[in-house]
Amino acid sequence: MSYQYNIVHMFYDKQTQRKIRLLTLLIALLILIPIVLDFYKGFMLGFNSSFIGLENGLEESSLQICTIKSQSMQLIEYGTIPGLMLSADGILYIPDAMIPLGLKISAVFFALLSLAALIAMVVMLVKLIRSVAADGLMNRKNIKRLRLLSYFMIVFYLISYIDMLISTSYYRSHLDLGNNTLCYPELSASVTIAFILLLLTEILKIAYKQREELDLTI
Repeated sequence: MSYQYNIVHMFYDKQTQRKIRLLTLLIALLILIPIVLDFYKGFMLGFNSSFIGLENGLEESSLQICTIKSQSMQLIEYGTIPGLMLSADGILYIPDAMIPLGLKISAVFFALLSLAALIAMVVMLVKLIRSVAADGLMNRKNIKRLRLLSYFMIVFYLISYIDMLISTSYYRSHLDLGNNTLCYPELSASVTIAFILLLLTEILKIAYKQREELDLTI
């Protein structure tokens, strides 16, 4: 009885709650910062590129952010230093007439799915922060929420990757870029955060079961 009282007292101690709130806030920032930076980078690239396109009469075009690689490497000059251009990130202004309806529909579909996953991820993160600050992390409800947060993050990054993969695959076979070729997209390194959280969830689940068994023996 005394042991159980001490556990409850520990979770509701004000100093402990402040520490938990601070730690959960730091974790939330570490989760959100890469996502926000990726979103900001993509938004600014699209906004600035659209503005440049309008200035040059390319308003009837769609932007395709991609990595372009030369099929034959040649020495080029960087100021006075020679070097090789292996690949370069770029933006193509593709005329709307060259984009099939199916590709446009799939782009809208994946954009909506990505937005839904992002909203679900943020909502789950907010719920988890509030619940952890009040009740701690070692309970079934919050462990389940952490697992769902990991799933939403994985879905968010996979949807974005699949969308880029489909469009890149189509353009690789339908666009003539001369001596250059489009590279297939790379999965964002930020997805590793989701898998780390998923592994952490499994560790917490095992620890919670062991604590339950200990409480029953006492």
